[in-house]
Amino acid sequence: MEANNMQEILDLQQAHFIKEGAPSYELRVDRLDRMKALIMDNRYKFVDALNEDFGVRSKNQSMATDVYTIIPGINYAKKNLKRWMSDSKRKPNFPLGLLGAKAKVSYQPLGTVGMISPWNFPVYLTFAPLSSIFAAGNQVMHKPSEYTEQTSNLLKELCDKAFDEHEFATVLGGPDVGASFTQLKFDHLLYTGSGAVAKHIMKAAAENLVPVTLELGGKSPVIVSNTAESVTAAKRIMLRKDNECWSNLSSP
Repeated sequence: MEANNMQEILDLQQAHFIKEGAPSYELRVDRLDRMKALIMDNRYKFVDALNEDFGVRSKNQSMATDVYTIIPGINYAKKNLKRWMSDSKRKPNFPLGLLGAKAKVSYQPLGTVGMISPWNFPVYLTFAPLSSIFAAGNQVMHKPSEYTEQTSNLLKELCDKAFDEHEFATVLGGPDVGASFTQLKFDHLLYTGSGAVAKHIMKAAAENLVPVTLELGGKSPVIVSNTAESVTAAKRIMLRKDNECWSNLSSP
């Protein structure tokens, strides 16, 4: 997709947000419900697409990690949404309180969030953040990984049907598209992936003063000493890594 087309989508979303204002509680719940229905109604399509992209990935694993782990986050967002949207009372500064002043914090959406998701869990790492983004009342432009072509194409097909372009828009393409995507003036930019790429993304976003959230890989380093028993060490490292992965995927 050309940079001009991406800019047109961003302009559309930002204009819609200015005109309509923050979405209501009912609209946020509706977006979450549509997302949940999209996932559950098409879960076997997602599993098949993942299998095509990865070749040897277990369908049971894909169903667990890229489908069912998303649903608790959506339910959690719906359960807590009214509380999250409520104003938070504060004490006014002296001497304003003596004059009858009252203070509160009203939580407002940012606007359009740019989201770049990775190849390893492409469905989960699209919809898990999206539940929080929608709950906060934001709109989204999404750039999925070009390495999972079948899954990315399916995501675009299904999301284009379920959401209006001013709510959720999917942009397909390789590194050149990704580079142009990061140069857009989003209200926030979310990236999940490697630290090496994150440096370029953060630099591009800084040019427009776009706030950035980076969820990066390359964590959990391990040191194995010369005296360690290699088989035991390998089992313990893999078990710990697997548990960390599941803990990550289960967080709301």
